[in-house]
Amino acid sequence: MVERGEIDPKRAKRMRDLFEQLEASYKQSMGPDAAAAEASEQTLRQLADASALKKRQTLLQAASQRRARADLMRYRGKSPYAAIRAMMDRDVQAPYENVVTRAENIEFQAQAEISAFIERHRRNFFGSPSNKAGLRDVMQELHGDATGNPRAKAYADALANTMESLRLRFNAAGGNVGKLRGWGITHRHDPLKVRRVGYDEWRADLRQSLDIAAMRDPDTGMRMSPARLEEVLRGSYEAIRTNGLSAEPADPFMSQPKLANARAYHRVFVFNDGDAWMRYQAKYGSGDAFTTIMGHIRGLSEDIAKLERFGPNPDATVKFLLDAADRMEAQSDKAVPGAVAGTAGGRATTERLWAYLKGETSVPEFAEGWLERPSYWAVKTISGTRDLLTSALLGSSPISAISDVNTQAMARRFNGLPEVKVLASYLKQLNPASAADRKLAIRLGLGMRDASHSLLGLSRYYGETHGPQLTQVLADDVLRLSGLNKFTEAGQRAFGLDFLGTLGDYRGKTFDAVPEGLRAAMERYGITAGDWDVIRKAEPERRGKAEWINARNIPNRQIADKVQEMVLAETARAVQENTASARAIVQLGTRPGTLGGEILRNSFQFKGFALSLIMSQAQAIRAIGPYRGAVYAAQFFVSMTLFGAASIQLREIAKGRDPRPMDNLEFWTDAVLQGGGFGIFGDLVGSITNQRLDGGLGEFLAGPVGGLVGDLSRATYRSFDREQKDGGITPGNPGAEAVRLAKRYTPGGNLWYLRAAYERAILDRLAEMTDPEYGESRARVEQWAAENGQGLWWEPGEDMPSRGPDLSTAVPTSNMN
Repeated sequence: MVERGEIDPKRAKRMRDLFEQLEASYKQSMGPDAAAAEASEQTLRQLADASALKKRQTLLQAASQRRARADLMRYRGKSPYAAIRAMMDRDVQAPYENVVTRAENIEFQAQAEISAFIERHRRNFFGSPSNKAGLRDVMQELHGDATGNPRAKAYADALANTMESLRLRFNAAGGNVGKLRGWGITHRHDPLKVRRVGYDEWRADLRQSLDIAAMRDPDTGMRMSPARLEEVLRGSYEAIRTNGLSAEPADPFMSQPKLANARAYHRVFVFNDGDAWMRYQAKYGSGDAFTTIMGHIRGLSEDIAKLERFGPNPDATVKFLLDAADRMEAQSDKAVPGAVAGTAGGRATTERLWAYLKGETSVPEFAEGWLERPSYWAVKTISGTRDLLTSALLGSSPISAISDVNTQAMARRFNGLPEVKVLASYLKQLNPASAADRKLAIRLGLGMRDASHSLLGLSRYYGETHGPQLTQVLADDVLRLSGLNKFTEAGQRAFGLDFLGTLGDYRGKTFDAVPEGLRAAMERYGITAGDWDVIRKAEPERRGKAEWINARNIPNRQIADKVQEMVLAETARAVQENTASARAIVQLGTRPGTLGGEILRNSFQFKGFALSLIMSQAQAIRAIGPYRGAVYAAQFFVSMTLFGAASIQLREIAKGRDPRPMDNLEFWTDAVLQGGGFGIFGDLVGSITNQRLDGGLGEFLAGPVGGLVGDLSRATYRSFDREQKDGGITPGNPGAEAVRLAKRYTPGGNLWYLRAAYERAILDRLAEMTDPEYGESRARVEQWAAENGQGLWWEPGEDMPSRGPDLSTAVPTSNMN
């Protein structure tokens, strides 16, 4: 075949290797001639199967590239690079799907199928699953062992069916993952744990946990010989310990690795039972069984979304589109197009977003040689510090999050939904007695963000974290205790339910009879009159006389995805989060562990949320045109400023102070900043504008980590006696500095409903005992409050408040001196 030019030498070698593996396997049960004949036939059969798969993937790839190229022309903006980014992340100017929303849609649909399992085993405040015994039974059932626990059996069946549905959808998009009996669930390996023990110990632990008789060779599909098993184990060990950076596992007949083929090699190991799986995971894995299952669903959903948007080889399609965009820019009438001048910032921004979505910028980079281990702990320490700062600074974040009510009202207006239901819908989702409404939202595919994954609040305001599990759990627990997670998810579900409910209200009307605002929203997401006819004929979700569109009942999956992704994309605008696009911009393609990467991550901790808000609203303004956009922008600015003012006053009350006077420019400047998304900095907002912070603008730009370093250095300096310019001595005051640091950096210390009590009952008592100048500092606080026209409803040093907050200070009746 090589001599005739039918195959190249490299492919011939792979065929020869496969033939020899098959021949060795067949020789165990038949004679040499029969084994050779059977191996030859099987090799040719696999060659034909692989050729058919390759042909199918090639056709899917070509179709994806044609569709993506056509979508470049459908984008309503002017930049072809922005059109490509709109295929990756949400952009209201794109009437086509994107990877981020499609992945979320697939994940939430999977969560709806296993909602009972998620709710039963969601993590507790210690970061572990709530029902460990029940989870063990589920893992046993997943591995085919009966436990006599009917609930665990039902959960395992639901998980198995969901995983199978995801596998089939992955393969339908061009993937190549076979079904393996007894497989159970994949592991999330910790490469450093595997490296630490070495191959011999890892191999011994694994072999005693495996059901070798049930395993199949990933190349031949046959039972593995001892030699082949050893080869697979060695290759797997190298792949795990290098975090995938060993030699690429070679498909027997495909020379170019594709995302579509990437998951086939994860289904090799079959464990004896669930206990064996869990023992192995405990020693070599990252996270418990629940986290692993949820992570697997999320990862597979993201891979499916990439395949469905960009084809079996997404990298190739993205490069194809970028090259097309370069040509479009070069052939345009622009005086200095970046593609010609060599400064194509649009391409670089798009490449960074794609790298972020692939996870490349989330993998830490460590130094080489003897610095490797110190650099690993340095990354963990810095990331853990960011987690701790989250737990110390965001305890009052729900006060800032009240502006979600406004962004949701604006999103409802933008999409033609009723605005008067905002508060009522929030209260339904927050009311503990309204479990039926929350379950309805889950059935309709609106997700279980908080229950299925930890770090919901942290993800909203920051993004990924690489800190130790202890600091991650601590940060997330503070956000849970603050109420941020529940408030965020309540808003997301409230908006999604009302959107699907409004669609249900108009099921009886033709597309032209649907109100203009709602019809325009559907058109923005590519939903046509024909699509609407399919949507409104599908069986709705009913409760009494009310009806909701249920995308899972729409027979055409493409139309169902349009509906669900319209709702999810607009939900993301209604309850703003830190977006993938904003994270990619602030990270500039850097990785954790690099100097630039850590500086950027420190500097932009929390700031990306404000950028996300600005980008999201800018998209909406551009989408509705200059006149309506200007009106929308003005309404948004005014209403967010008012909500910012409310947040400032609520923060003041949480600190034990009366509201601030509102008759001055300083207050309204702070309100603009607070309403613009910067309110998550809490006390920093007002301080930056009037230079009350010692660190000033420099530490603000350096981020919370920079502020911590500055505060520690100042506290150390002030703790010791120091000489003045006139020769006098300023005595050190370590007690005051310790209390000041505790006030600012105690995890959970600024929880909005405990802050005043914590400061009065604990910090003031500590200050009395350790700070000889406490009386003077208390007098200064009281004098400052009087001069500022506020007053203190809970005075320093007092065990109990002397009165309630005086709300009249917000609108003084006369000028105060």
